Amino acid sequence: MKIKLDPRSPIKLFFKVRNLVSRFLDPSFNTFQKFEYKVDPTDDLNDLKKLRYVRNLELADSGFINTALKEQLTRLKHKDLLFQKDRTIIPVGRITILEGDTALMSILLGYCKSESKKYLSYNKVNNCPVWYANDNSEYVRLVERIYPSRSDKLFMKHRYFHKDVAYLDKTIQKKSLAFFNTALKTMYSRNKFLQNGIQSIAPPTDITEQLSRGLPIRIEDGKNGIFVPTTIRKDYVILAPYLAVSNDRNRVYFSTEEFRSLLGEKSITPFAETKIGLSLGTFNDKLFLKATAGENYEGTLKQWTALDDFLNSKNISKLLKYRIVNDVIKKKDFFVMTDDIPIQSTKTVLTINKHYGSNKTFYALMKNGRRPKLEAYRPIASLKDNYPHYYALYRASREHTIQSETARSHKQKAFKISI
Repeated sequence: MKIKLDPRSPIKLFFKVRNLVSRFLDPSFNTFQKFEYKVDPTDDLNDLKKLRYVRNLELADSGFINTALKEQLTRLKHKDLLFQKDRTIIPVGRITILEGDTALMSILLGYCKSESKKYLSYNKVNNCPVWYANDNSEYVRLVERIYPSRSDKLFMKHRYFHKDVAYLDKTIQKKSLAFFNTALKTMYSRNKFLQNGIQSIAPPTDITEQLSRGLPIRIEDGKNGIFVPTTIRKDYVILAPYLAVSNDRNRVYFSTEEFRSLLGEKSITPFAETKIGLSLGTFNDKLFLKATAGENYEGTLKQWTALDDFLNSKNISKLLKYRIVNDVIKKKDFFVMTDDIPIQSTKTVLTINKHYGSNKTFYALMKNGRRPKLEAYRPIASLKDNYPHYYALYRASREHTIQSETARSHKQKAFKISI
């Protein structure tokens, strides 16, 4: 008589013995078998250790487990691996990309000390970061895929985790900081929408309102010239770098007057000087005034000031307002800077000014880069007698200018002024 052996018998026997050993070596197993096994649905188990208990008990009882249990075990194994990986990685900092007030993506950067590798994460599973080895080309592709949905502008906020990094040795701290700063610069340089997000600050009467939006502004050329206002007070402004971790050395502090002056220098285009010690400039077709060195003007006009604001101010005397309106607006008694003609093989530059009211042309010689004062200019007619060679250069430059402006009629600049 032949005895049929159940192919599952060896499996059942193996796990019965294994479970017997577990009762003695693992108190949690014994407790689970007595009080939890087959009490709660297996689908509700999110504990990998307990789910393995279920698997071992099922295999000891029947020699097999169903597909649902296998899939659940696989899912929890992957989840456990995520948690294990996360425990080995120290978060370095976070970069968040926003469109307006809406966060589009948050990128977490980290460092694994045991592997000496850099990691990044841009999604989570069960609130646990999913870490990827930080390959620079992959990071660039990720950055380039970030698009706004309602505009053509994005901006980013970033936070460096100083306390987490402080536990690393000094060499790794420096590398982590450089890693984070490089990620910020790469983010900005490879995404045109972040570049579009740099706001333009107009020469203001109230800079506080413009800065309160907390958006990045450019105060110097290059990536190191972009800052974000962090503190805005009536008397001072503090700016932090946009593309680097902020510290005591790279933060910038301005008094309100200094900041107004900076914005004026960056935004306003000077085009003329007056005999009464004023520089004239334009921004968005508005006329701005600023006192030249040595002129006081009752303590006003230290920074670029819109003419309308100057005339509407209650702190400025009517006599001073009349004087400026009479000279600048009525008489048009100012000199427009029209051309600088370098003299070959010398450090001399022939500078040309034109009097706006009379349309007469004047010249002066600029040496070693120092622009001559207004009183040094002479009528252009005397240039031919004093410097015939320079006069020939002036005529050639003038003819070239006339040819380039043939298609355009010459119009004097006009300004809208409320008086």
